[in-house]
Amino acid sequence: MAYLFGWKDILRPIRDGYRHLFPVPDTGPTPEERRKQRELDRLKGFTYFDSFEQLDTWTENESDPLQRANTPLLSRRQVPRTDDERANVLLIHDYSGNYHDYESIQSSALAKELYTCEYLQYVDKFIYFSHKLVCVPPPTWTNALHRNGVKVLGTVLAEPQTKDTERLLEHVTSANDIIFPMVKKLVAIAEHHGFDGYLINIEKPFSGDVWDPKLLQSFLGQLKSGLGESKQLIWYDALTISNKISYQNALNTANMTFAKACGSILTNYCWSEADAKSSQQLAFRNDMLLVNIFFGLDVWAQNATTLSHPRVTYPGRGGGGTNTGVAVAKLASLGLSAGIFAPAWSFEHFASHGREMERTVWEGEKLPPDIECACGDCAVRHQANEQHAVVKHAREFPAGSESFFYTDFNRAFSKLGEKETEVFGGRTIHTHLSQQSILPCSGCVSNETITLTHFLNETAVETALVIKAATISLPANTRIKQSDPWLYLPLYKLSMPLTRKLILRSAVRKPAFPSGMEIELYIRTTRQCQGVPITRTRLGLHVNAILGGEAMTAEDTVTELGVRARGIATTKGPAHVLWISSICITPDEVRDTLPKCNITNVHIISRGGEENPQLRLKWTCEGADSLMAEKGMPYSDITGVFAYFEIEVDGLGLGRAYALEHIVNAEVIAIAGERDVAVKIAGIGFDGRRLAESSGDLSLQPRGEDSEWVEDESGVK
Repeated sequence: MAYLFGWKDILRPIRDGYRHLFPVPDTGPTPEERRKQRELDRLKGFTYFDSFEQLDTWTENESDPLQRANTPLLSRRQVPRTDDERANVLLIHDYSGNYHDYESIQSSALAKELYTCEYLQYVDKFIYFSHKLVCVPPPTWTNALHRNGVKVLGTVLAEPQTKDTERLLEHVTSANDIIFPMVKKLVAIAEHHGFDGYLINIEKPFSGDVWDPKLLQSFLGQLKSGLGESKQLIWYDALTISNKISYQNALNTANMTFAKACGSILTNYCWSEADAKSSQQLAFRNDMLLVNIFFGLDVWAQNATTLSHPRVTYPGRGGGGTNTGVAVAKLASLGLSAGIFAPAWSFEHFASHGREMERTVWEGEKLPPDIECACGDCAVRHQANEQHAVVKHAREFPAGSESFFYTDFNRAFSKLGEKETEVFGGRTIHTHLSQQSILPCSGCVSNETITLTHFLNETAVETALVIKAATISLPANTRIKQSDPWLYLPLYKLSMPLTRKLILRSAVRKPAFPSGMEIELYIRTTRQCQGVPITRTRLGLHVNAILGGEAMTAEDTVTELGVRARGIATTKGPAHVLWISSICITPDEVRDTLPKCNITNVHIISRGGEENPQLRLKWTCEGADSLMAEKGMPYSDITGVFAYFEIEVDGLGLGRAYALEHIVNAEVIAIAGERDVAVKIAGIGFDGRRLAESSGDLSLQPRGEDSEWVEDESGVK
């Protein structure tokens, strides 16, 4: 019966209630082909394990530097839940097998944009799923998610064709303890690669001679303990306590033991309201937090299907897709959480309108007028549902931490300059998931006089947030009076106590044409709303303001950051009235402090051996210590005070490096030939400041660790 399944079903066994009964023959690559592909993927920064043998042989020393995420998790401040009904949202990213080139650590050029989530303020956790025994999230995803305060989990997956699954339960007993070797390995992998835990998805019963539910319970408990309080372990609703694959679509006695051992559960997607309510009551009786019970939602369920057992997800007919928010709303009303399977549906199913459909699902925006899909009745089947858009029912988390916030508004995709476009074969889009910054909430506000909205303006030089104003009606007197009301456009929800003095900095630009509009940033606290004026210096327009201090109490907290305006923008049509390049809030004590650090020992190395030779720039950082972390700033165990490095070779911008190595593109090597070329590496701090720079001439030929570096300058800028 395997031939009845379409390719999407084969790729998604955790949402297919029948596949375990009909194991698909392994007609894929040979072991040697898999080995070669794994080595190629390793050089792209990807890490995964197809077998227990690979797990056995893994050590930190054999890991490639590009396989590690450098960005620490920006800890969201925990704020009390309000009375409004909002659900925590977990994303299970299952995108055509995953480990795509655009997710690799090396920035690349594309013809079109692919999936990234731009609603991370509404995401609690993110699971990276692929059909591997152990799936490690690419460091690009981890970097972007950590910057946005989202925990990212890998997957431990046992499928019907997985060999030696009993190895998970192998253990050594002593008088007072039981030790699982695989626990130690999984904990070490998560720690080394910088991600935050695992989804445990067992889709294959254990053999009878090793099965003992208490043994699996002990394995899970030991893994949870080994990961520590800061990391997460989630049980998937497949294997039951009776050693059968039976999706319960609920928390019940068949899976409670394993769910409780992990501390959290993700159910299958075919649940009903009755299942959710019974799970709620069982959780109460067993002291499980409701927010740790995630009910699965299958986005693909809204698609047309010819299978005799079509996918169904809450609320039944029409569920999933553009109605995903309907299920999120129901779970929110019960205090439960939502697990959204395959959120990249908008890009997979609508190849030419991925970003527009993403907005339809999350914000309820209308469908693009010319949209089509394989279902054949797109406009009817996938209607927008503004009332139940996901953002209206998902919990919104505060951006940044309690003492740090920074955004440069970068998306995962940006435009290439003319020179770079020519070098990279005419492709105009540059991608690097790691660079996705904290993006603002969408918004549009109006009063009797004006409408304010915003959009991201992307160029080859920078991405800026542009505030757009449109005059609705001209008042009798266009001169601004102090009594005129402000119109407020929120950008970010924050939670930053003002008992500690903070400094707010922002780089902005205004239009050259005269305007009758007064516009500035504002912060809203628990007690008041305060404008933050824009000042002009010899370097241009800036915002530089001190927030809080000794006079404040624990009740004084910054809760919102945005733009406010009054007056009219222009007498004709909409106008762009403010460009914002970056916004930064840091502890005041780091305002005038630049850590003493240098970029040194720049040289060319070769990785990949004879089979997959790859040239890289490599360097070291000196003098960067953890002092900034003690002052409330992010700090990386890998790159120290540096968030990333900007790489320029022979006048070409090669993007950002989030490690102490960077692949030199084949196109650049070909252009350079035998000559020495100018190389510049600039180290950028987590607050956007340029902390160090090293530049010189270098041959892009492999000469080992002794490559000659003719240096121009190095040091703090």
